Amino acid sequence: MYKLYDNENGHCLECGEPIYGRTDKRFCNRACKNRWHNGIRHRHERQYNLVLKALETNYTVLEHLYKFKNFSCPVQELLKMGFSTDISTHLVQKKGKHLEYRCFDFIYNLSCNKLFNLRRL
Repeated sequence: MYKLYDNENGHCLECGEPIYGRTDKRFCNRACKNRWHNGIRHRHERQYNLVLKALETNYTVLEHLYKFKNFSCPVQELLKMGFSTDISTHLVQKKGKHLEYRCFDFIYNLSCNKLFNLRRL
């Protein structure tokens, strides 16, 4: 079994102050404990929001292409529009075919230089 926290030196994980009391204590007081866990939660929320923003941008770009019946587009043009090629909601490997990417209800194929076969579910 592994340890989630390395606190063998007897110091608070948040502020670094010495800890007195139980040998398995990780924080010197409740305020430090709350700051530590809130910091972890905020980092996760920030990462979540970045991914969600990228998905929203990708969806908007795909919706724009689909609206104007552009079912293929060079990757360079996508990048100029803010599309992130490494973010999608699903990735499916079709047997003997290209990878199939999905962004919510849009399905598309992506090669190194072109998005093609854009369609909607």
